Amino acid sequence: MFERVLCATDFSRSSEVTAALIPQIPTVKEVVLTHVIDPADTSYLGWIAGRSPVLPKEAAEAAFTQEKRVLLGAGLAVTERIAVAEEGNITGAILAVAQEVRPSLIVMGARGRNIISDFFLGSVSSGVLERARTHMLITHARVSGDTKERTLFSRVLCPVDFSKPSLQVVSMLRRLRVPEVILVHVVTGDGETDIKIQDAKTRLSALQKKLEGPGVRVETLVAGGAAVDEICTAAEETGATLIMLPRLGRTDYITNTPIGSTAAGVAKQARRPVCIIFPALDLEIAVRELRKEEFTLAEEVWVHYHQQTADPATDRIFGVFVEGSLVSVARCRAHPDGLEVDGVFTPTEYRGRGYAKRTVDALVAACGNETLYMHSTLELVGFYGSFGFVSIPENDLPPTIRARFNFAMGDMESANVQPMMRPGKTP
Repeated sequence: MFERVLCATDFSRSSEVTAALIPQIPTVKEVVLTHVIDPADTSYLGWIAGRSPVLPKEAAEAAFTQEKRVLLGAGLAVTERIAVAEEGNITGAILAVAQEVRPSLIVMGARGRNIISDFFLGSVSSGVLERARTHMLITHARVSGDTKERTLFSRVLCPVDFSKPSLQVVSMLRRLRVPEVILVHVVTGDGETDIKIQDAKTRLSALQKKLEGPGVRVETLVAGGAAVDEICTAAEETGATLIMLPRLGRTDYITNTPIGSTAAGVAKQARRPVCIIFPALDLEIAVRELRKEEFTLAEEVWVHYHQQTADPATDRIFGVFVEGSLVSVARCRAHPDGLEVDGVFTPTEYRGRGYAKRTVDALVAACGNETLYMHSTLELVGFYGSFGFVSIPENDLPPTIRARFNFAMGDMESANVQPMMRPGKTP
């Protein structure tokens, strides 16, 4: 689970505290100590009698000694890596090492040598957190008094929103056999608060029964308010040694969001160590035609696409559903003189996963026995060509379909439009 750890260090007090915590991480066997040299940083240079200034690489190699001694003393295998930040990009250098060594966990202090406050996330840690493709542990130089004598994973607070990512974290805690777990759910928003609280208590109780066992004690907590604030407050009030939560929550794990607002907010505000879990998700995806009563779902997607509306009398709408949410749509509209494909749209946060292709595939499979017409934007001519559409002159469009772009006065190119047609099957 956490067998290979990449520990990014700048030899600050925060880094020393971080390295000392690594032996407390369950299943850890190997540590890759990584330091990034910033050519623009001259703080390493110092005169030694009779010698030239100490070079950054030489200083880094010497500075590894203390942290390496602690880790070797705990029986861990340790390797050292020194990287150079191109154009001062320390975040990119750390991520490049991570891509090469493939750690199961990246460990960093919240802030480094240019410290302003131990309790706010620095730009490097924040940048790595946003772009990392693995689990990440963020620590603070100051250790809370109520946790000094306890190990890192002895009392873990786990925020739960009942999404797949959060339930994965609960499963990890079960496998790790953490001795004390606090499951917390935050009820947000207005309306039916009492019902939401009771439902959360019931669901947390079910998770509690699954987690509890010999040597494992589980508490549950339901709070109301802003998720980040309530989670951080709960960690302080319950004396948690660690906050462990997924990087993506219920509202963002099906999107292209690199990290959810709750995970990012907790990492920035918490005064306790925070372990952000990178989810291994198997999304439930369904591609199908929408029922007439579901057309309002398509209209909600089209709010950001010319605010299109659906007509049950003339339209067939196809879509991709991810975890039950409609994320991509395409329409085939029947005109008196032909079928038109339009309304092909995937919101920005869901792009890059092939959903539009799957939507158009479904439409063509269902409607492609007849000739299909469309007005494609110029940049998507190749995309629609992959489905058998070919470019045609504007005058080859059926009159009612052609009339939709009369405002262009025949200048399709200036309107960024190319008429296209997909021949139907010959009877």
